[in-house]
Amino acid sequence: AIESHHETPGQEAAIGRFLAGWFAEREIDVELLPVVGNRANVVARLPGSGDANRPSLMLCGHLDTVPPGEMSNAFRPRVDDHSLWGRGACDMKGAVAAMAVTMSRLRQRREPLRGDLIFAGTVDEDTGGLGVRALIEQGVRTNAAVVGEPTSLRIAIAHKGACFIRVTFSGRGAHGRCPEEGISAVSAGGELVRILEGEFQALLDTRTHPMLGRSTVNVGRLCGGSQPNIVAERCEVDIDRRILPEEPQPVAEIETIVEDVCNRHRVTATVQEMAMTATVPHVALGTSSAALVTRAAIRAADDLGLNATPIGLTYWTDGGHLAACGIETIVLGPGNIRDAHGPHEHVAVSELDQAAALYETTATGFLR
Repeated sequence: AIESHHETPGQEAAIGRFLAGWFAEREIDVELLPVVGNRANVVARLPGSGDANRPSLMLCGHLDTVPPGEMSNAFRPRVDDHSLWGRGACDMKGAVAAMAVTMSRLRQRREPLRGDLIFAGTVDEDTGGLGVRALIEQGVRTNAAVVGEPTSLRIAIAHKGACFIRVTFSGRGAHGRCPEEGISAVSAGGELVRILEGEFQALLDTRTHPMLGRSTVNVGRLCGGSQPNIVAERCEVDIDRRILPEEPQPVAEIETIVEDVCNRHRVTATVQEMAMTATVPHVALGTSSAALVTRAAIRAADDLGLNATPIGLTYWTDGGHLAACGIETIVLGPGNIRDAHGPHEHVAVSELDQAAALYETTATGFLR
């Protein structure tokens, strides 16, 4: 019921304060680590009882949601037909709740865990990822992490990265009655689109991943010129590259193609990654099935009678940045991604219960 989307004043500030209070009431060490303005990451800790080399695990979930959109009564959560309905129920306040309950349950254990367990509630996942970047810069690091995005309780060890690129072509304007006196930036933009959707995508089709399929490119926006009777001096092409683990640097590949287009059309161009993926690099995730956190999750899923076969995801998560910073990361959470963001967002109550059990069993197995 506490709104935490980008149209809300303060965005995640209120949900952060609520969570911090919830942990404090249960005598769990907690702090709010400022990210930007009054938006703060929530970090709660259960220290282990082992030596200085004891293992550590992070349960990580983002606190922001998308706006209500077409969902009616989006912030009046209700349980109906054995499911919890409301904005964020699936993506991903349901998982955050299950992680918080896990922290509370393990706090009540007579025997503390050997290793450290941390809950990290991050801001800004849906609008760029400032929270997870700040988390690392604030020194919150562990050996491994579980990110609670909706996976229908499947253990995800891979997902694609994302890179949004803007190519801006500059030509020479002229009167439309004598186009030969100008140089059309739009013609160069059209040529780039043809190459990207043709031979470049054919190249990407040869790059595949057993869990993620093929690498892709999409031209989401083409905009150029000012009016019909002027040769276009400027054209922008916005590109969405979805990258597999260990692929070449995507901007450099686009730059090579653009250079060839510029030479043929006698235009100039700039190639720049857009802020939404550049501020926090949206790198791909590729965790080994033999990683300790993967094995702990597999054992936990087996113990609970759940499907323990690892999978890949089609969407980016904060886990990509955690993994890029040296934290072995898996993605595991209640709910189906198809139910996120839309007018019927919900998550099965049974999956929330199972998620809490799964997080608890994974944590105790990893930190034993």
